[in-house]
Amino acid sequence: MNISGFEFPEDLLYDDEKHVWVKKEGEEIKVGITSLGQYMAGKIFQVSTKEEGEDVTPRSNIFSVESAKWIGKFRLPIKGKIVGINKEVIDNPGLINEKPYEAWIVKIKVEKFTENLKTLDEVIDKFKAEAEKVAR
Repeated sequence: MNISGFEFPEDLLYDDEKHVWVKKEGEEIKVGITSLGQYMAGKIFQVSTKEEGEDVTPRSNIFSVESAKWIGKFRLPIKGKIVGINKEVIDNPGLINEKPYEAWIVKIKVEKFTENLKTLDEVIDKFKAEAEKVAR
């Protein structure tokens, strides 16, 4: 779905506070930053992640993103283990700006969701309001 020029795929789940998208693939999830999130961050020049094999909890900083105007640390309401890191994005963080839904950052084998991530229908009003603010 296109909202004020920003794409939001309807088949993903979202954390609307941090503009993170989640794609379920069996017991694993891929995690990245939404189109609106990358736009608000500006040109991304560094991405850091936990190491492959590390456990994550809702309090874990799973990854961080740095741009010229912002540093963000990302957590998710899950318990699990990092099973993949997108080395292409680590080497070229600008891919997040270019293709936010292809440029996943980490893959996590989920043991437990501690809260529900939200469908697009559940976050659309918030995303619309934020997209309209930045599109002006």
